Amino acid sequence: MAASPGTKLCTGMECIDRLVGGGLPVGGMVSVCGPCGSGKTFLAMEYLLRGALAGQRGVYISTVHSPEKLLASMPRLDRAEGDPFKDGRLAIKHIDDMGSGEREDGKITRPEASAIVEDIAEAIDGSKAQRLVLDATNPLMLEMQDWVARAFLVSLSKLLFKAKCTGLLITEGDDMQGLEQTMADGIIRLGTAVRRGDNYRVLEVVKMAGVAHSRAKYVMDMTSEGILVTPMLRGL
Repeated sequence: MAASPGTKLCTGMECIDRLVGGGLPVGGMVSVCGPCGSGKTFLAMEYLLRGALAGQRGVYISTVHSPEKLLASMPRLDRAEGDPFKDGRLAIKHIDDMGSGEREDGKITRPEASAIVEDIAEAIDGSKAQRLVLDATNPLMLEMQDWVARAFLVSLSKLLFKAKCTGLLITEGDDMQGLEQTMADGIIRLGTAVRRGDNYRVLEVVKMAGVAHSRAKYVMDMTSEGILVTPMLRGL
């Protein structure tokens, strides 16, 4: 039976599901933000791969790298079965292939933003996707005036909710006041910490709609088993 909005999507990433009370909100729009090298794309890729293993289709939309480059650097999980990109369980698209590409004084117009959302809707509907990743939002937001960016995110949020497709919006940087964070149903913040000369990746769930989630910070490791987390008090 298909999940209805208001229920949870088990990500298949045990450490994440445990921190967010069992899963992400179905049809929700979740911001994953953090500085360069903090593990955002790895987390997003594992999110889609875990979904594919559970029989859930997904779409990865890149605003930066080509699909070929992304596939070349795809994480390989130990228990992954087959190639979900070759057998159609997952799809990678580039944002330049969506909308008309029209710009006005170098900016994406409201009609163009709407056209991009329509193409995202087509990608979700065409593959019956239950999971979406948009990586990264920064280039899109830079090309939009604030009011256009807000309208774009509102439309995307409505689309995800209606399609019961749970989306991760990847954002570069630590700014928690961006439109993506303000309008998101959840925020997972990644970062780094230094202890005795060693660098550690850190994960924190800042907010998640409708659940009593952990507010602690965790040391995050990226392994062949996927992402693993350890409470900072024990991990550092």
